[in-house]
Amino acid sequence: MGRLAAVPDRVELSDGDARRIGLRAQGFGVARPARVDRRRVRKLVASLGAVQLDAVNVLVRSHYLTVYSRLGPYPRRLLDEQLDPDRAVFEYWGHAASLLPVEFQPALRWRMTSYAEHKNWLAFRERVERERPGYLAAVEREVAERGPIRFGELSDPARRDRSDTKYAASSVLWERFSDGKSVLEGLFNAGRVSAAGRRGFERLFDLTERVIPAEILALPTPPVEEAQRFLVQHAVRALGVASARDVADYFRLPAVVTRARLRELVDGGELRPAAVHGWNEPAYLDPGADTRPVEARALLSPFDSLLWERSRVERLFGFRHSFELYVKPAKREYGYYVLPFLLGDNLVARVDLSADRTQGTLRVLGAYAEPSVNPKTIAADLTTELNTLATWLDLEKTTVTPRGNLAPHL
Repeated sequence: MGRLAAVPDRVELSDGDARRIGLRAQGFGVARPARVDRRRVRKLVASLGAVQLDAVNVLVRSHYLTVYSRLGPYPRRLLDEQLDPDRAVFEYWGHAASLLPVEFQPALRWRMTSYAEHKNWLAFRERVERERPGYLAAVEREVAERGPIRFGELSDPARRDRSDTKYAASSVLWERFSDGKSVLEGLFNAGRVSAAGRRGFERLFDLTERVIPAEILALPTPPVEEAQRFLVQHAVRALGVASARDVADYFRLPAVVTRARLRELVDGGELRPAAVHGWNEPAYLDPGADTRPVEARALLSPFDSLLWERSRVERLFGFRHSFELYVKPAKREYGYYVLPFLLGDNLVARVDLSADRTQGTLRVLGAYAEPSVNPKTIAADLTTELNTLATWLDLEKTTVTPRGNLAPHL
C-alpha cells in the first residue's frame, strides 16, 4: 500500500494498516544494519523521542535493549556516549525517566518550571531550610565545586530516621529518607542540575550549564502551548497513528492538554484525523505514516515504547501486556522479567529471561506462544533471536526450562 495519499477528510484505516504504521513509526520493519555506529544510535533515539530508563538488570538495562530490538547487536557504549561525551541526548522526565534528544530540552522547560513551583517542592524546601538552615544552598554549591557527583558522595547526605519505615535497608526506597537525595532530585526536576551520566545505575549530578550544550541553552524558551504542540506532534510521529490517550501517555501529558494540542495540529494541517477499524476512539495520523508490510523479529523490553500504553497494545496486537516483576512469585502467570516476542507484524509469544553472568548463560525460564499461534511455527525464529541476544550479552550458552507451551520446541 505504501505511503498514504493526502486527502482532506478523515482517513479510514484497517486494523492491519494501524499495526503496520505503528511498527514502522517505532523503527521496526527496516532490516537491521550490518554495522551500527553512533549516527545510527542517535538517529534512532531522535525518532523515538524517548528511551525509557529502568533500574532492573536481571537481563540487561532496558534502554540498551530498546536499541538492540531495532538495530540488532551493537556496542552498548554507543548509547552511553550519546549522553557523555557526545551530549546528543539528555536525561529527564519524558515517559518516566528517559533519554531524550537534547534538542527537546527547550520544549521541556515548562515542565521544569512546573516542578520548581510545585507546592510539594516548595513545602519541602521550607521544611529543610527550617531544620537545616543553608543546606539547600550548600548542596548546590557542592555540585558546582565537585560535580559530577553521586548522591552518596555528598559530604552530608542528611539521612533521616528510618526506624518507623516498613522498607528494608537493602531497598532503594531507603533513599526516600535522605534530604540530600531529595534535594538533588528536586534540583534535577527543576532543571537546576542535570544528569551528567550514570555510574552503575546511579545518577551523576552536575550543573545544567556543564551538561546541556551551550547552543541548546541559548535557544529561546517557547511558550507553553508551543512546547506542548511540539511534544504532541512528535508523539504522533513516533506512534504513527494513535488515540488521544496514546499520545498523552507518550510524554505523560495531561489528557485535556493533549486533546487541545491535537485539535490545533489538525486545524493547522500538521496531523490527519483518522478512524481505525475496531477502535472506539478517534485517531490521529502522522501525514508521513507508512503502511508497507513489516517483517520484524525482535525481543522487546517490558519498558519498550511500543508497549507503553497497554490498551494500545491490545488494540494493535490483541496482546495483553503484563509486567509481573512486582507480583508475588506464586501469583505470576508468565514470570519475573518477561519479554514479548515480535515476529512479522505481530506479537506472537513471550519469554521469561535472565542472564546468569557467573555461568555465562542466558536462561529461558519460560516461553509461551499466544493462544492463536502454533508454537512449532515460531520456535526456530525465537531460537535464532535468543542465540543472537546471548551472543550480544557475551553469554556462552542458552538453557531452556520446560515451562510454557513454547519451551519444548526451542
